[in-house]
Amino acid sequence: MISRSIGFAATIILLFAMVVPPFVGPETLIAKLQPYLSSLPQEATSAQLPKLTTLVTLSGSLFLIVGVFVGLMFFGLRFRPGKARFGMALSAVGLLLITATLFDFSGGVISRIFTVVQVGAWPSLGFFGTGYFIAWIAIIAALLSTGTHAEVTRPAPRKQTLQPQVLEDTIPTGYVALDSILPIGSSIVLTAPPCDEKNLILTRFAETSLALGRKCIYISTSIDRVRNLLRYTNSFYVIICNPQTDTIAAAHPDVVRLSSVDSLTALNLEYDKAISKMRSERPAVLCLEVLDDVILAHHAASRRWLMDILGRSKANQITCLATFNPEMHPAGESQAVLETFDGHIDLYEAEVQVRPKLIRVKKLGGRRFLDSDMRVEKEKI
Repeated sequence: MISRSIGFAATIILLFAMVVPPFVGPETLIAKLQPYLSSLPQEATSAQLPKLTTLVTLSGSLFLIVGVFVGLMFFGLRFRPGKARFGMALSAVGLLLITATLFDFSGGVISRIFTVVQVGAWPSLGFFGTGYFIAWIAIIAALLSTGTHAEVTRPAPRKQTLQPQVLEDTIPTGYVALDSILPIGSSIVLTAPPCDEKNLILTRFAETSLALGRKCIYISTSIDRVRNLLRYTNSFYVIICNPQTDTIAAAHPDVVRLSSVDSLTALNLEYDKAISKMRSERPAVLCLEVLDDVILAHHAASRRWLMDILGRSKANQITCLATFNPEMHPAGESQAVLETFDGHIDLYEAEVQVRPKLIRVKKLGGRRFLDSDMRVEKEKI
């Protein structure tokens, strides 16, 4: 990034202006401060307090050194505009304190400033005048670079309220940012990298449906994510695909257990049993959390299985919400999976300084929806 490069280069120039003789003349800043450093222990041990000039000079030097260090850290190693700006402001304060105490401001100071620029020797401190002014220019350039940094690399989301447009004949999700946008009998895929928000949205969807009296089929590889929902014994049908079936069986005998997703036929049979038990007046829901595992195990054959599952769900007015991580699979397989679903909701992390997670509805089976990006807040799910 250009702004980061400018800030880092300005910080390096500022460091050179402090310690490198070609910038500061025959006497470096460290050498000029040596008498003050030597006198400080003597003044501190005497009956009198240290001179104010000594304290101010050394404080200014400390501010300047710390500011340069902070600038190098947050311009060079890890770019953090706010912290880099603080470091440069600290350097500016330090340089002002040094200017106020070490420079000779006796008569004719204005005219001597211009003489310094031309001749290159600052009275009292021995700075090259050009080097001193370069230090100030470096600080100003670094401060400006932090203010002009373009932090967002994705298009900035448009301002909107969290409440999307409410549609008729929809299933509530329990999360206000997505509530009432899932049509009954549709199939929606939620794409996201591994994150808590993805799992929370899916379990919240199941919990809300169960609380409203709808029946729910949950196919997963983890019993932990549905443990709190097992109290809905008459409405909740859980299929766990996990090699630790013996452990799950001892604690949860009512949960259907498969050792893996290797047998799609076995998974289909259990899903058919679940559908037969889900007959009710209110449309049921399906939470599909094994899609990534099925695709990793079966690749191209998984799309035919998915079309069969979604087709039977639609025929029985079952609304499906599935989770999927496209980055785990080849691009062609990922696109084939996404095309199978009626709708696609993408949860992604914005590439900005604070890196918030945003959610975007990409398609919804031809239905109208709010097409603005919405910020995801974990505590509100």
